[in-house]
Amino acid sequence: MGGILTAVAEPKPRILQGNRDMVWSLVILMAICAAFAGIAGLCTFSPSGPQQGPIPEFDAEASLRQDARSLDFAIRSPEVPEGWTSNSGRVESFAGTSSSHVGWVTGERSFVELVQTDAPLEDLRRVGGGPRPSMSMIPVAGREWTVFTGDDVRPVWAVDLGDARVAVTGSAATSDLEALAAAVQDAEPLPREQ
Repeated sequence: MGGILTAVAEPKPRILQGNRDMVWSLVILMAICAAFAGIAGLCTFSPSGPQQGPIPEFDAEASLRQDARSLDFAIRSPEVPEGWTSNSGRVESFAGTSSSHVGWVTGERSFVELVQTDAPLEDLRRVGGGPRPSMSMIPVAGREWTVFTGDDVRPVWAVDLGDARVAVTGSAATSDLEALAAAVQDAEPLPREQ
């Protein structure tokens, strides 16, 4: 009886033969995935750790000149410290009006942003989102700047220049925010030529 059942019994499917086959299948699948990721450039191998990528190039001067032509308030183009690289700019809707935004990466690879608008000074408390319930004053080159702060948000330094309101914010050190604040208040408004 045992001989008949042994001769008739089908062999187990390969998936049930052992863990070794499953491990080799996973190794082959992982190698194929790694090859596709490498070809697509989605991953790299860096034995010394992560590297800083290049800073995207952006022409802040040209962007601010365009903003001066298209927006209904004064736009200034500050002379920023040497070693800063402009990397971003945009015009966006803000507090029922428009705002001009330009950003720089500092020499220490931190970020500073200049916001110019005709919105009320108090509205600049909401630049970049987040509640900033605290307010203090700080002197910058003979002018009082309002500093809005809150928990887990970047500070916003703001001033009313009469023909526009200006805000300075970012992850940079206080000295960099002060440098940008001084530079923008010293800059003359750009011409509005068409």
